[in-house]
Amino acid sequence: MVAHTPGVGAGETGHLAGGTGRTGRIASRTGDALRFAKVALRGGDAGSAAVTVFDDSPVAVATAGAPDVMARVAAQVLGPVEALPDDERALLLDTLEAWFDSGGSAEEAAKVLYVHPNTVRTRLRRITERTGRSLTDPRGITELSLALRAVRQTPRPPSSESTGAD
Repeated sequence: MVAHTPGVGAGETGHLAGGTGRTGRIASRTGDALRFAKVALRGGDAGSAAVTVFDDSPVAVATAGAPDVMARVAAQVLGPVEALPDDERALLLDTLEAWFDSGGSAEEAAKVLYVHPNTVRTRLRRITERTGRSLTDPRGITELSLALRAVRQTPRPPSSESTGAD
């Protein structure tokens, strides 16, 4: 059995229990690589075939690293948006994602979404009102970003609206 102390980076050997020398170091790095690869796999959007590069997507990796915790965070932060009808919920979350992807620019997000910048601002204001988190406050932005990544990584069960059920 090989136990590894967190914090081992490229070129470092780390501390091992039950393994010694070169074999122990290789086993440790292999175990880390496998663990990190599994987290990176969970880091993408649910249902997407897109690849998540571990070092290039720290927010996605952070949310995927503790899915049970992030599910609670997402419910707490975005719960009021998640409670909306599917089409309205998707509209607001897509707008928030476009705004993040556009570096916080309503004008750039509007181009991506093919709407007027004021439409983006109105949707963002609705998110702020529903969640109580400000998009001008670094903490609010961070919480919304983490919650959005967690929501995007979690498969959504089909709703009665999308299945045609009564």
